[in-house]
Amino acid sequence: MNTIVEKNLEFPRLRHCTFLEGQKEDPMYMVVGKDFFELENTVGDRDKFLEVKRYFDGRHSIDQISKITGVAKDHLTDIISEFNDLGLMRTENEEEKNFIKKDDFIKQIEDSCEMWASQIGYHQLFAGLERKELRKEVFQGFLLEVYHYVKGARKHIAVALANCSTDREQELLTEFFVDEYDHGKLLIEAVEKTGIPKDQTINAHPIIGTMSLINMLSEIGRQSTFAYIACTSLFEARAEDFEASKASFERLAEYSGFDKTVVDPVIEHMRGDIEADHNSLLEEVLEGIDYISAEEAHFTVNCLHDLKHSFDQFHDQIIEYYSDVSNYIPRLKVDYFSL
Repeated sequence: MNTIVEKNLEFPRLRHCTFLEGQKEDPMYMVVGKDFFELENTVGDRDKFLEVKRYFDGRHSIDQISKITGVAKDHLTDIISEFNDLGLMRTENEEEKNFIKKDDFIKQIEDSCEMWASQIGYHQLFAGLERKELRKEVFQGFLLEVYHYVKGARKHIAVALANCSTDREQELLTEFFVDEYDHGKLLIEAVEKTGIPKDQTINAHPIIGTMSLINMLSEIGRQSTFAYIACTSLFEARAEDFEASKASFERLAEYSGFDKTVVDPVIEHMRGDIEADHNSLLEEVLEGIDYISAEEAHFTVNCLHDLKHSFDQFHDQIIEYYSDVSNYIPRLKVDYFSL
């Protein structure tokens, strides 16, 4: 316990992480940035471990966690010490930093976005389509909502552009706006290839999850253009992921009963984003800057984390709406005379 106290870990706080689980008999992986840790079950069970992890929030002492969970203090200190040796626990001296080196910030954002993007890719929407558990309309709905999302780029980019605080931000976002302005047309082609007429797609109404995602990006852009630019590291296509993403989209189309060519426009959109190097906007906006304030870094990271969960909600709602056989596809607007 003395070692724990000396390292300011008596109120343990775990670094942000995500867990990847398969079946109960499969190993569980803990993902922190680009690092993967396989967790072995030595004491208790998986559910108990996850319950304990819940209290590693810096607000509960080891004594309190032991009383709440029923796990002995010596077992808790063993877990905390092991995590700390792996660099997975936070320490108080970090809170004293007022500024963060640009290079450290960029690397941390890139690593974290890689973690969150991977987690988004493991969503049950894609897993369900892979296992052929979801009907083909869910895949159609996915393309429809991606059309709305891509079309909505002009809205949230414009909001971020209107709130720029530097000439550099304005220059980068003006180019970004021009590049993205008309990409919605590509997605219309993809939806049309699945059998939905073009005019129905254009007049369709997005589901709430899609509107929430677009509105969240707009709100981030309103509050901080810098945070918005950092968010492009999460939602813009990466060159290193292109081939795997292409293969995945083609496979999902075929598993849903369509020819793989229906996703050609989606792939063309990804390729265009990569060629325009949109994923490097954060690095570009920080050219000539050595440090950023810790306050700005904290705000930016929290925006990114919220955005990740907004993508989860977006995918959740696609499954919910398009799995319901009674729902209109594409979704209709409700006008006055519908009442």
